[in-house]
Amino acid sequence: MTVKFFAYLREKEFAGTKELVLPPPPTVGALGEDLSRRFGPRFRGEFFSPAGDALGEKIIVLVNGRRVEFLSGLDTPLKDSDTVQIFPVVAGG
Repeated sequence: MTVKFFAYLREKEFAGTKELVLPPPPTVGALGEDLSRRFGPRFRGEFFSPAGDALGEKIIVLVNGRRVEFLSGLDTPLKDSDTVQIFPVVAGG
């Protein structure tokens, strides 16, 4: 699958686009675990809620353009052909 990072995530150590293959069964949660191993506790703290059972409040994850909150959350299945986009939540004024 293709994983794309946006905004400050793209500018930091998570830079750009990654091509990943996850062991079965690939899910958004498994992707978060894999990326947390690669990028460390700071990424994990943003990707997951403090309890680790939901997405963190500072991140938006899309699978093929659809928010995972409206799919199956961390249990959303992933395929090799999927594009996952990861955005930080931003506010403006």
